[in-house]
Amino acid sequence: TANGWPLFRIDDSNTPKYAEFADARTIIRLNSRSIGRHTSGLRPGDLLYFHQPSQQSPDHVMVFIGRSLFENDGDDWVVYHTGPIDNGPGEVRKTRLSTLMQHPSPRWRPITANPRFVGVFRLNTL
Repeated sequence: TANGWPLFRIDDSNTPKYAEFADARTIIRLNSRSIGRHTSGLRPGDLLYFHQPSQQSPDHVMVFIGRSLFENDGDDWVVYHTGPIDNGPGEVRKTRLSTLMQHPSPRWRPITANPRFVGVFRLNTL
């Protein structure tokens, strides 16, 4: 439509509304289903969901890409947006899942021992 592509459900009423943007919490709550807390079954397009209660925006989602068309090595690529950095808009970054598992800050490791890692979610449309 002229207003964009209303891909995401943004409310849970009997007559749901859709929009082209939804925040991380809404994507998880209304647009995906839980796959569990283990990353072994990740498929391209799956979401890694973190809840960081100490942050102003506590809900964070990373997208598992798998094999990259742009990188020759690895089949475990993850893409995410940093959120605002130093009053700027932030940036999109990529890393390998194997690298993320060793993140210097344990709160960003997608492992079952990390209480801030909520789990793996799959979009309802996939």
